[in-house]
Amino acid sequence: MEISKTFDSGDKSLHIGDVFTPVKWAIFAAETFGIYQKWLAGASVFDPTMGEANLLESLVEIGISQGKLIEELPVNQLFGNELNTSYFENGLLKFQEKFGIDMSANFTNSDVLILPKKRYDIVFGNPPWQNFVDLPENYKEQIKSYFHTYDLVGNSQKLLLGGSRIDIAALIIQIALKDFLRPGGEAVFFLPLSLFLNDGANQNFRTYRIDNVEFSLEKIYDFHNEIVFANVATRYGLAHLVRNKKTTFPIPYFRSEQGTFREYLAKPLFHNTDPLSIIDPKNSDLFADFELITLKNESSPRQGVNTCGANDIFFFDSYEIIDEQTVRISNKVQKNVILPKQFVFPLISSAIFKTDSPEPKKWVLLPYNLNGKPLDKQQLEEFSLLESYLNFHQNILQNRKGVLLNATLSRGFWWALLGVGAYCFFPYKIVWEAYGKSDFRPKIFEGNWQANQSLQAFIPLKTKAEAEQVLKKLNEPRIELYLRSLKMEGTMNWAQPGKIKKLIRFI
Repeated sequence: MEISKTFDSGDKSLHIGDVFTPVKWAIFAAETFGIYQKWLAGASVFDPTMGEANLLESLVEIGISQGKLIEELPVNQLFGNELNTSYFENGLLKFQEKFGIDMSANFTNSDVLILPKKRYDIVFGNPPWQNFVDLPENYKEQIKSYFHTYDLVGNSQKLLLGGSRIDIAALIIQIALKDFLRPGGEAVFFLPLSLFLNDGANQNFRTYRIDNVEFSLEKIYDFHNEIVFANVATRYGLAHLVRNKKTTFPIPYFRSEQGTFREYLAKPLFHNTDPLSIIDPKNSDLFADFELITLKNESSPRQGVNTCGANDIFFFDSYEIIDEQTVRISNKVQKNVILPKQFVFPLISSAIFKTDSPEPKKWVLLPYNLNGKPLDKQQLEEFSLLESYLNFHQNILQNRKGVLLNATLSRGFWWALLGVGAYCFFPYKIVWEAYGKSDFRPKIFEGNWQANQSLQAFIPLKTKAEAEQVLKKLNEPRIELYLRSLKMEGTMNWAQPGKIKKLIRFI
C-alpha cells in the first residue's frame, strides 16, 4: 500500500498511508464477501497495493485451515503489486518461507498509477489512506492530473481548495476498478469511510462512475467500535463494489455495535452524491415527504469567524466600556488593550446556549466594514488605536497559512479573517453548535453576536419574523434524525453548514 515520491526518481522506499491489514480481518473479508470460494472456483484475485501481501496470504490460510494442501490451491491465480521494495520483498519471502511458493512471477514492484493494465476477476485491496493535501509536494504535482483523469475533481484547481481533502484511497480505487477489473468483476476494499460519509471533497467519488464505466456500491461494513487497525483515528470499514452495474439505494450497511454487526440501510437522502445516511430499516421512508426549507442565497448556512491561528490577537475574555467610542479588552496574552468600540463584537460561547438571557463572556475584534469587506489602509489610519494594535502584530498576522486566507493576504489585507462577510452583521442569526455534539438545538441570536469558528454554524437573517419561521422548521424532529443518520455524533462533523445546506432550497 505504497506510492512513490516521484515517478522518475525510482524512490521505492517512501512510506505514505501505511495501514496494513491484520490477517485475521483479511480472512473475515475474504469469507464475508465470498472471495475465497470464488478464488477456489478459478477466479483471479489482484491486490493493487499489497504491502506485505496479507490479503492474499489470508486466502491461502483459509484453504490450509480447511485441510487443503498447498498443491490443491490455485495460487497461480493470486496477483499483487507493491511499490515499496522492502514490503514487496517481505511479501515474496513470506510466501516462500511459510508456504514454499515462489510468487515472483505474480507479484510486481511498481507504482499502481503506472502499472501496465491487466484485467482480473476480483480486486481485493487496502489502498493507502492519506489526504492529497498531506502528500509530499513533488508527488502532489506528479499525480494531480490523475485525480482529473479518473473523475475525482472537475479540474486540478479544485485540489488547491476543498478538494485537497480528498483521500488518495479514492484515486487507487478508481484506477483499480477502471483499469484492473474485468467487466462485471467485483472489488472489496478496506478503506476510510469518509469516502461515503463525509461532505465535500469526496463528492465526485460518490457518482460511482469513472468516465463511462459505472460501478455499484453493494454493501458496507462499518467497524465503528471494533479496533481493526491500531492507532488509526479515522473511521474505516469494508466496501463491496461491482463494475459495470448501477448502484441501487438503499444498500445494506452493517455497523459494529457491542460485538456484533447490526444491519441498517444506507442511502443519500436528498441528492445522489450526498453522504450516505444510515437508517434503521423501519424508518426507511421517514424523509419521503420532507419539504426543503426555502431561503434566499444571502442566508446560506455559514461557519463562524475563523482567526486562522490568531485567537490571541482577535479573541478576548474581558470587556470594559471606557466611553462611547472605546473599550478596554483583555485575554491571557493581550492585557488592557484599548480599541474602538465599533469593531469589538460579542462572541458566542457554549454556555450561551444554556440560557434564555445570554450575556457575553467572550468578544471578537473584527476590523471590517458592515458590508463584510475588511477595512482598507486608509480607513485603518482613521482609527489610530486599531492601527497601532494591528501593526504591533503584523508579523504574526502576515505569516498565517491557508489557501483561502492567502488570497486575501496577497491583496495586502494581512489583518483579515476567514468567515467574515456582510452576513456577520445581519440583525438575526439562527446559531447551533456544530462541533462535537449529539443533539441539534438551534437558537435565535439578535444583534451583533458572532459565531465561533467551526464550533458553531449559523443562518443569517434580516427580520425577526423570518428568523422565527426558519427556526420552527429547523426544530422539526426529522432534522435531528437526519443529522443522526450521518453517524457523526460527537465529532467535528456533527452539524457543519454543508450538512444543513442539504435541507435547503435556495431562491
